[in-house]
Amino acid sequence: MRIVHAADSFAPDVGGIERQVEALALQQQVDGHDVTVITAVGDECDLPLDVHRGLKIRWLTVAFPWLNHAMVATVLDDRDIDVVHAHFTVISPIAIYITRAATKRGIPVAITVHSVWWKVGLATRLSTKVFFGPSRMRAIYSGVSSVVAGHISRTLSRVGRVSVVPNLVNVDWWAPTQPATHRAGEPDFKLVLVGRLKPRKHINEFIDIMAKVRPKVPAGTRVSVSIVGDGPRREQLQAQIDRLGLGDWITLLGNRNAEQIRDLLHEADLFIAPSRKEAFGIAALEARGAGVPVLGYRFTGLVDFIENDVEGILATDDEDMVDTLAKLLVDPARLERLKASTRATAPSVTPEDAMAATYALYRRAQTELYP
Repeated sequence: MRIVHAADSFAPDVGGIERQVEALALQQQVDGHDVTVITAVGDECDLPLDVHRGLKIRWLTVAFPWLNHAMVATVLDDRDIDVVHAHFTVISPIAIYITRAATKRGIPVAITVHSVWWKVGLATRLSTKVFFGPSRMRAIYSGVSSVVAGHISRTLSRVGRVSVVPNLVNVDWWAPTQPATHRAGEPDFKLVLVGRLKPRKHINEFIDIMAKVRPKVPAGTRVSVSIVGDGPRREQLQAQIDRLGLGDWITLLGNRNAEQIRDLLHEADLFIAPSRKEAFGIAALEARGAGVPVLGYRFTGLVDFIENDVEGILATDDEDMVDTLAKLLVDPARLERLKASTRATAPSVTPEDAMAATYALYRRAQTELYP
């Protein structure tokens, strides 16, 4: 197939959607398809992909995506295209513009939404309807999780059936090769959190949760929380850790490469997924693949691959998160049972699942939009 991906975010930007579009495009090349990416990100990076980038002044592309009409037309008119795969977040100007341009040309469009639309439905309706016109967008919709698919259905009530297309994560690469063991002198409990240090990851709320957990744990319990990632809130988060007296429990490690993160996970007792707006949870699935139980929230995308009390625990709210974590840190036997059941159970979302769902979405676009 000739496939065109349209994404407002892409490498060298760092984040979940950027990683996913890159991984998907690279895998499709391996599968023998002709793949092109169109993005609003003007900065170059070294990737073995055919990438067409928007204006160097990025805000111009965001505010006026049609300024890229010549570049978009060159890609869409170059040869016959089987499908355009548009990747949406909350507001996605270039992806929406390319969806309109493809619709005008009669090219099937499959949309995947990568963000939770909770409490932002108005912004999404404005970006897709008022500014760009619903009649100019003909597409099949999908979300990266059942939670996101539900948000799409509620926000855009006339789009019909919404598919679920999970993110592409090589869970086999993360798998442990030997039993997890604690060495003498190491902390009693090792927790890991991986994510950008940005507000939407709710890491500051998790630090507050740890401050409430600590008085519930016997004095002398040694707890290590390794937070992997960097971002604009690092100084604020470090100040919060110091203010709450959690410096002996929580460490901001900064960025680590995939191999280093995998090593951390293979020695961890629990992975923390603190975001209440987690559309999917790529880092959580990587931890799940590494055999680490996950503690997160049940109203997020984690519900698609974390079975409660088997592969982790999904809390209902912050108070439940405090209570659950405190109980785990005084009951190592329960945590060991969770670790054992996580390692004994194969992840329910695999790369094969992700690719099969993606190609099924393309078939829907081709057969339902232009029968």
